Amino acid sequence: MSAGLTNLNDSTPDVLIAAVSIPKRHPLINWLLAILIATLGVYLSIIQFAGLEWLSRSGCLIAVLGVWSGLGGIIQERLLIGRLNFHHRVTMARAKRKLRRLKVSTENTESEIQTIEDDFEEKTEKILQAVRLQLGILEVSLLITGTLLWGFGDLFFILNV
Repeated sequence: MSAGLTNLNDSTPDVLIAAVSIPKRHPLINWLLAILIATLGVYLSIIQFAGLEWLSRSGCLIAVLGVWSGLGGIIQERLLIGRLNFHHRVTMARAKRKLRRLKVSTENTESEIQTIEDDFEEKTEKILQAVRLQLGILEVSLLITGTLLWGFGDLFFILNV
């Protein structure tokens, strides 16, 4: 009896992970935008359009991009939690319906439901940790890069002149 429900829940990790993974294009787009901003800063500094500080200014914009990435990560995490909760409700409804159909005792029903709850909480925590790590690395790397350019970008052109 329990094997039937376990089979129902064993198919959920792949579906769950596929449903909640962050697109690979998010970090790529942010880094391409950061590189474009830095390149534009270098170009404007080389042609000395209103001074040499454009690389530093581009660093400021990259740092802002890192902050926006962090805010976007918070929004993505909220959306992810919403999707996970929806998936959880669907899984619980299917399991309860199957248990009623099989006329399982109340004790076994509660045990199966608790097993599903525990499994779901474990999967949710693993997925959220992976998402936080991925978004945290992107945010921190953009902030460090932007801050370094912001603070020391003008020195590159002053020392090369």
